[in-house]
Amino acid sequence: MALVLAAPTAAFAAGGGGDKGTTTTVVSVLLVVGLAYLIANFIVDRLQRMLLIVTGFEYLILGVFLGPTVPAVHVLDNLSGMMPIIALAAGWVGLLRGMDLDAARLSNRPTGTMRVVVLHLLLPGALVGGAAYYFFYLSQGMGLVPEVGWREAGASAFVLGCAAASDSEAPYEIVAGRYEIQGPVATQLRIVGQISDVLVILSFGIAFCLFHVPWGQTSGTDPEWTMNWLGIQIALGIGLGALFTPFLGGNESPNGRFLALVGIITFASGAAYFVQLSPLSVNVLLGLVLVRFAKTGRLMRETLQTTEKPMNLIMLVLAGALWHPLENRDAWTATALVFGCFLLFRLVAKWLASKVSAWGMTSMRNDLYRGLLGQGEVTLAMAISFKVVYSGPVVDIAYTAILASVVVMDLVAPRLLRDLLVDAGDVGRERSLVDALEDAEGAA
Repeated sequence: MALVLAAPTAAFAAGGGGDKGTTTTVVSVLLVVGLAYLIANFIVDRLQRMLLIVTGFEYLILGVFLGPTVPAVHVLDNLSGMMPIIALAAGWVGLLRGMDLDAARLSNRPTGTMRVVVLHLLLPGALVGGAAYYFFYLSQGMGLVPEVGWREAGASAFVLGCAAASDSEAPYEIVAGRYEIQGPVATQLRIVGQISDVLVILSFGIAFCLFHVPWGQTSGTDPEWTMNWLGIQIALGIGLGALFTPFLGGNESPNGRFLALVGIITFASGAAYFVQLSPLSVNVLLGLVLVRFAKTGRLMRETLQTTEKPMNLIMLVLAGALWHPLENRDAWTATALVFGCFLLFRLVAKWLASKVSAWGMTSMRNDLYRGLLGQGEVTLAMAISFKVVYSGPVVDIAYTAILASVVVMDLVAPRLLRDLLVDAGDVGRERSLVDALEDAEGAA
């Protein structure tokens, strides 16, 4: 809808009817985009509940339209000035995931939860990451990908592995918005997703340490420095948490907490980007410290949760703006191959992880993978952080494959989760029916 409304403005700018850099063009595009959002906002939630899909891919397309790919629009063609916003959006996800994981949730987890988490992290990550590294670096004679160094190939394969291991809570929220959900399987899936998000983000931070490239340099640091950069990343997250904890002891208003979070996340993400480390990992460690030691830690988490959706929309638009078309037909062929193998290997690895995790445990289902296929904001935040720091043809292939996988999984994951919960007996009546019965009881 935004594309249709903004098309006349883009055609006007492309046809020379006005200066591409004029404020009028930019304001016109922003106005039609805002109008499209207001119109679509009335139907998006209903579509999500009716069709059981996670919407958001339309904002990816919008970001592509506003980015450098369509120079006629000329809105987000210079992304270097958007780095603070990119850092804020990615750091927001990391801090929220860190603050979601507190000691109470860890201690109340169902039996076998950590086994499910570890296997669903290691098997998909190792299978997809290993296959990607073989394709990018060890099989360059095939001619589908250009010759690249081990650092670019390794970083791209590592990020693909992290994306394969990640999960998303969005499918659960969509299903819970339509049905009453209550039961051990639903509880276990949600806790698995929360713990897995934190571990995947911390693993993602290792890529920035192992394949570290300082600012202004084309070659990376020696591999022997990996542990040093890992120590700096851990010290940065925990140290900033200790630094900010004393300043969060009052009873600030929600607006005050929001402004404080913006400052904290911007500072932490900016510090991580300055030394070319992962802002996600730094903010996860920061969130773990704040929720444990800050007096208003839980209130901060509530503020983060209420502002999560707008930040996700910003991140989707930025993810689309960072994408640009691949160079040639071979690159498109390689991307299609990587995307198809990514989906297949991830599904096989998740299936195997569920079978192995339920081995010898009669109380655990062996098909939990059906509820752990979603990919959402964590995967997008990792892809954005990766694309901002690294560049090259293989990076573009990996980035495109990850975005395509997020779109596909958002369309099918909620329905697969619903079917799993129905089989487990954890799904009750539809909430619309429950609300109608409550209204009838109130009237009586």
